Amino acid sequence: MKTKNPLGSASRSEREILEDPIGEDGLFEVPKSFGPHDEVRWRSRRMDSIRLAQYSDSKCGFPPLVDKAYLCGGRKDKSTPPCNKFITQTHECLIRIDLIDKPHNQSCMYWETQNAGDSEGRYCPHSKEKMTDQRISFGSTDDPLGFGCIRCEYGQGKLPYADSEGRESWCSLKGHPVEAEEDKTGCCAEQEPIEVDEDKEEDEDDD
Repeated sequence: MKTKNPLGSASRSEREILEDPIGEDGLFEVPKSFGPHDEVRWRSRRMDSIRLAQYSDSKCGFPPLVDKAYLCGGRKDKSTPPCNKFITQTHECLIRIDLIDKPHNQSCMYWETQNAGDSEGRYCPHSKEKMTDQRISFGSTDDPLGFGCIRCEYGQGKLPYADSEGRESWCSLKGHPVEAEEDKTGCCAEQEPIEVDEDKEEDEDDD
């Protein structure tokens, strides 16, 4: 005689809910230690960040989205490239209805490496109207170095040691390791720029 499952047949499809310590500020706490099992769980969180917030770094995500600054027009000193969707001569964005008025200070979640071999299509006016600034996470920063986990308030946590892929920093918003180094920094749509001291700000007048 078969014994009835007291939890019902649905219990077979129950999945693990990932839980990590959350601080009083409502953000994920930096782990004091971790092992392979933790990294497997964090990989699930990172996949969500890739899918929902366009997170990318040198080890995951969409390679053309990885940069050092993530600025529409690149850095003013031309040390980083502009976005593939930005028209330098007219300041037009191929997906945004309005022009980019501060190309060295602005960006969105669809920033993409400029590549002469990668053609980019201009959206029709009706499509552009649907791509609101809120939808594309369009925003500005006062930091002349641009965006990235290294310049995001959520990416300032330091792990006690690097994860198995070399990430040494922790995202307190997403709850997983991120790249946050000057030569290779990840970024996502939920970037929260660290405030820059006024005496460190660069003149914002466009070239």
